[in-house]
Amino acid sequence: MRTWRNIATSLALGACGVAAAQDTLSLDQAIRLALANEHGIRIARNEAAVAQAQATAGNAGLLPRLDATGRGTYSNQDTKLDFAEGIADVERNGVVNTAFSGQVGLAYTLFNGMGNFATLERNRLAADIADLRTRAQVEGTLSQVIALYYALAALDQDVAITQRILDISNDRYARQEGRALLGGAGRLDVLNAAVDLQADSTSHLLALQRRERTARDLNVLLGRAPAEPVVVQRRVDHAQGLSEEKLVQDALAGNVQLASATAQVRAAEVDERIASSFRWPRLDLNANYGISDQKNGVGLVLGTYTQGLNGGLTLSVPLFDGGRISTQVEQARLRAESAQLAEEQARIQVERDVRNAYTTWSAQREVLRIQKDAVRTATLNFERTRELFQSGQLTGLQFRQAQLDMANAERQAVVAGFDTKVAELTLLLASGGLLPALGVRP
Repeated sequence: MRTWRNIATSLALGACGVAAAQDTLSLDQAIRLALANEHGIRIARNEAAVAQAQATAGNAGLLPRLDATGRGTYSNQDTKLDFAEGIADVERNGVVNTAFSGQVGLAYTLFNGMGNFATLERNRLAADIADLRTRAQVEGTLSQVIALYYALAALDQDVAITQRILDISNDRYARQEGRALLGGAGRLDVLNAAVDLQADSTSHLLALQRRERTARDLNVLLGRAPAEPVVVQRRVDHAQGLSEEKLVQDALAGNVQLASATAQVRAAEVDERIASSFRWPRLDLNANYGISDQKNGVGLVLGTYTQGLNGGLTLSVPLFDGGRISTQVEQARLRAESAQLAEEQARIQVERDVRNAYTTWSAQREVLRIQKDAVRTATLNFERTRELFQSGQLTGLQFRQAQLDMANAERQAVVAGFDTKVAELTLLLASGGLLPALGVRP
């Protein structure tokens, strides 16, 4: 029995020592750490930056292409030239020929069925969609961080409750042992107290284990080492006065999943315009300014030099391509239709999710109120039972039942408080109001 008490006491003192040595991590600090360090958020931000870099006029083909090229050749050869009658043949060794040229060329698409403008719009929509994905990643990560933060706070309270129950059982066991030595209690009462003490010691150890596991999960989301000590604030503030209809309207205007579905509709419509642009004629401009200088060691022409401007227009008209353009247009049309259906489905689901979340949140608030009343009642009952037990008017079993009732009421109140906060987070996440409520930008 001393072993059980020593283990429980040492673990409790160890937890208290860690709490005293470690600064308390506030929820704001946890959010900032997650925004700065969580790997999923960092990856999403990088992907959004890539999409933003691609959304330029040059990448869409709206700007001309300007290239500078140069070339130089040198040859040293033995040459024999046979000319027509009347011209002397030439045979010479080590004939040097050189040629140098350079030009600046311009290429620009003047018209391609407005496909380049549609491509620019499509790239910008892709950047918007990537930003929405980043926001969804931030919302999902922060909701996990906040849930784990409050779960850790709830587990801290659970550890405190089990510690207090363990202290009560320790006191009861000590009293029963003392009474047994004085002949005021039987050995059965001591054994019952020992069994209850062992059970409470186990509950306390398991509570500590759950607390440490949750702390590691939170550290990973914060980008920290899993074993780093963490102490959180135990106080949990709950939102008040939320309106169901206002939350539904906020969700229809700001839910990230619905916003993504709407952006996908616009992107699919632009894809359809891009596919249709291949049916139009294409007009390209090509121009270059070049210099060429060539020197020959032998021959009729010993040197040439040219300098000037060349330009031209190329018109191409698609006459027949085996139906590939028509197929692409039809596929784009069907994708646009599917995107519109997906948006309608998302709109209905978002409203459903908000109303379900509001119902859950309202019910959890009532459960929390009831559990707080139950704690007060169970505490009063236990205090009265302990007085009667210590005066010898009640049995150990009656005392134990009152002790368990109080412990269960306190733990259920903690769980109710945590569940209410999670329901609140779920409601804010569904309505698109989580990040504004936290004052966070993706």
